[in-house]
Amino acid sequence: MARLVTKKGIDLVLAGILSIMIVLTGCGSGSNSTNSFISSNSNEKITLSVAILAEDLDYWKKTSQSDSFKKLLPNVTLDLQSFKDIESLYKSLMVRQSANEMPDLFYVKPYKVIDLKDSLYIWDKSDPLVQMNKAVDSFNELKAGDGKYYGLPMKGFGEWVFYSKSIFSELGLTIPKTWDQFVSTAKAIEDSGKYQGLALGGKDTWTQYPFVAYLGTVSFNDPNTDNEAAMMDTPFSPDGHYYKAFEMVEQLYKSGAVGKSPLGIGYPEAERMFSNKKAGMMAIGQYYYTDFLTMGGDIKDLGLFPLPVVIDPNEMNRQVYNIDLPFCISKDSKHIDVAKKVIEWYFSPEVYKPYLEERAMSSTIKGIDPQNIFTDASKQYNAQPFFPKAGEVNFVKLQKETKWDPTVVGALMLAGKDFRPIFEDLNKKWTAARQKFGMK
Repeated sequence: MARLVTKKGIDLVLAGILSIMIVLTGCGSGSNSTNSFISSNSNEKITLSVAILAEDLDYWKKTSQSDSFKKLLPNVTLDLQSFKDIESLYKSLMVRQSANEMPDLFYVKPYKVIDLKDSLYIWDKSDPLVQMNKAVDSFNELKAGDGKYYGLPMKGFGEWVFYSKSIFSELGLTIPKTWDQFVSTAKAIEDSGKYQGLALGGKDTWTQYPFVAYLGTVSFNDPNTDNEAAMMDTPFSPDGHYYKAFEMVEQLYKSGAVGKSPLGIGYPEAERMFSNKKAGMMAIGQYYYTDFLTMGGDIKDLGLFPLPVVIDPNEMNRQVYNIDLPFCISKDSKHIDVAKKVIEWYFSPEVYKPYLEERAMSSTIKGIDPQNIFTDASKQYNAQPFFPKAGEVNFVKLQKETKWDPTVVGALMLAGKDFRPIFEDLNKKWTAARQKFGMK
């Protein structure tokens, strides 16, 4: 049911937005053919609203005052609207969508695109910006059918285990190559009595995702686990990927390697625990690296390896990679071509490559390859890149109906609960939901 959202409601949401106007005075002239698409009147001033994360705000402010921006978009003003985290950005977009007040340009998590797709400009496969994006086909959520797309992925990142070289050396540990070895290594660090085996931060349940969300796909080399579950009545049975993955998670959690009170601290505390060498390992995406440096972590002591997800030491390990934050344009924007030009500018080598190197992220653009600690680490390990596919429409409906959330189940396990009765109940709910929705 459509919700009525008053203008006052929008104002309340937008009151929390840090809106910064960056006025870029004209460096071009009416004879600059590059800007002929903006207006027949080259002196017309255009304001483009851009919704981004606060962590990217300074970079946008700095680079949008560069000569490259002024040359391409001489009479454009960027209204940069920053949000403290991705959830705040998403909630604002949902409210603004209801009121038909979407920003001109923004990015969002790929799995949230489905909730916004009716408000999005649809990209054609022939568009040069689509052609240059090597990750545009990585997510089904971005596909609008007939070779068209809802958004263009902005960056990528791998899942890694950060480890302390000095702690490994002190305890005589080597890089684990299998899941069993990983659990044993974490337990050995914990059993030393000097360090926590694995910094988790379970109070923020999302931090479990490398285990509870990904092992069910990557461990079995099946990127379609969620979509296959949507075609089953009982996907949580002992012979299924979810069940076997949670047996692996149980092995880790019961080892004691995640500390005596894993639900007692959140992600910020876990970050500090590892950066201060109070924990031997931390399994997280490469986005943690900038926080590690900010917190004074010792770069010379930092080691990296892909999380071992295989059981057989003779099997090639697989490493999860995520494609993140697709750029989207509002279909109701009065300046779609201008928004495209902003994306073109952002993906230029002089803007995009330094961003990736500063944030230690991976590229989604052909011909742009940053050099950072992760590209160097990737060359050391023989791990196959693995791209899990998020569940499509039927899976999302079933997930919402049954309230299936692997991080919630993981948190219950950290509290000492057995996942098996929970999975039995989920099977019943899943079967009933498939019948309710008429799924065969």
